[in-house]
Amino acid sequence: MRICLQEIPLLKISLAVSLIGIFLLLLFSNILEPKLINIEKINDRLIDEKVKVQGAIFNIRTYEDSGFQVVSIKDNTGKIQVTIDKILNLKNNQTIIVIGKVTEYKEDLQIQADKILLK
Repeated sequence: MRICLQEIPLLKISLAVSLIGIFLLLLFSNILEPKLINIEKINDRLIDEKVKVQGAIFNIRTYEDSGFQVVSIKDNTGKIQVTIDKILNLKNNQTIIVIGKVTEYKEDLQIQADKILLK
């Protein structure tokens, strides 16, 4: 394959545009958050998708030896378990907003938390 000297500026421009596009995609994927949805709308079609839910904590299980928590939350439409990969100082009846990925564990849907916001 031979490249003419006249094609080099075009190659540089193409490379620069491609790199800028990839950078913008990475930036937007970290900034954009999913819309807040009700817990009842979480179903099998959302497995491996990011969701954002809000609910009141009604049960907390802490596994200190493994360093994670399983928190059960509910809103007025349903309830779901949220796994958190660190131990947080959470309390029952506290309202939180969870952003995370929907996963399935023992045939039950749960959310693997990426971000927890206190309301």
